Amino acid sequence: MMQNIVLVGFMGSGKTTIGARLAKHTDRYLIDTDIMIGLQNSQSVKNIFDNHGEEYFRQLERHFIKWAEKNIQNAIIATGGGMPAFNSIEKLGKIFYLKIDFESIKKRLTQNELSARPLFENPNKAYELYESRQNIYEKCANISINANQPIENILMEILKYTI
Repeated sequence: MMQNIVLVGFMGSGKTTIGARLAKHTDRYLIDTDIMIGLQNSQSVKNIFDNHGEEYFRQLERHFIKWAEKNIQNAIIATGGGMPAFNSIEKLGKIFYLKIDFESIKKRLTQNELSARPLFENPNKAYELYESRQNIYEKCANISINANQPIENILMEILKYTI
């Protein structure tokens, strides 16, 4: 049984983008936890937050984690930015933290992406959240990867630890 590759990091750190490239390169499937939770509940994560609140969303994350631990293997799992802050994820697989500075995240996200992310409505609050999560990501990760480099370099670095 091949272990899952689990990607953690702040929103905009490249988890889904890197995950898609890794999936193609390693012949695995990419599972984006926010997309899965949204599909399972027939609404976007933003709507779940707006209509039911964050605590409800965190319950959905816990439900996903329990299911994934039993049912998913040999996949790439891109977690939501808050998932490791509120849940234990070490049983999901080998965890890679995509570490990137806040300014790079802001440059990377388009205006549409920024507006789709409620936490970025207030840049100062977003930065505080970013700062508060860095240690969480570091602690839960098996390996930290510098995500302030070209995608090809990030891929090669992750593949070094998974082949």
